[in-house]
Amino acid sequence: MKKFLYTCLLLAMVGTSASAQENPIATISQNPGWCTLIHRWGFIGDSLCSGEHEYQIEGVGTGYNDILEYSWGQRICAACGTTGDNYSQGGESAKGWIKNFWDVPCNRNRDICAKTDLKQAYIMALGCNDNNMQIPSGNADTDIVKDDYTKNADNFIGNYAGIIQRIKSLQPEAKFFVVTMPDDYGQETYNVELRKLPQIFDNVYLMDIAKYGPSYKDPEFKKKYFLYGHMNAAGYQYTAWMFMTYINWIIENNWEDFSRIALVK
Repeated sequence: MKKFLYTCLLLAMVGTSASAQENPIATISQNPGWCTLIHRWGFIGDSLCSGEHEYQIEGVGTGYNDILEYSWGQRICAACGTTGDNYSQGGESAKGWIKNFWDVPCNRNRDICAKTDLKQAYIMALGCNDNNMQIPSGNADTDIVKDDYTKNADNFIGNYAGIIQRIKSLQPEAKFFVVTMPDDYGQETYNVELRKLPQIFDNVYLMDIAKYGPSYKDPEFKKKYFLYGHMNAAGYQYTAWMFMTYINWIIENNWEDFSRIALVK
């Protein structure tokens, strides 16, 4: 009997461990963990990357304000005691990002240029506006020319990969954390292509929030973490904790990849 109970307990523990391994963010931690190894961050995205707050003005309509200090990226920096820049703004798309933050910097973050201060690591969260604009997702297997981004297809994944390629051309050892779009913001066809990027490029890691994260359609989640169509301060803070938990898991499962992070200048 004791042997039977011990075997059941052991199987339960193994099952729990396997489940935890399958979902990197099964338990959200407020501790930055190994994220502190990265001292210079870049955050590439749209309004949800910019801490945008949506509000209603009586008799006027809806207002939108990018509040960068409340963005999940800056909350990550605050938790880690590090620095980072937002290469993001409300309404941004993958193609628009190349123009507004790389080719001819003209954006609402002091016309910041992603070429002038290269980072050790980037978190990429684009696609919501591409979806709204009905930009074709494309196919990562055929629409990305790995050695020449100027030949990428002019679709979502072609332009998205082009951002990675442009930065890698100047900072080849930079790490990229690619975020899939939650259920309330993008179409799954985009996520299918994003999931291919770690197999195409080195130093690219997937943060599959669409698969493992919360449902952004859930009424209780909306009530707690949103103001109308965008997150509130608590929502951006929760996202920071979720991303740090995920990145900590990625680092723990890719020790060798991050052993030289301090040498990425």
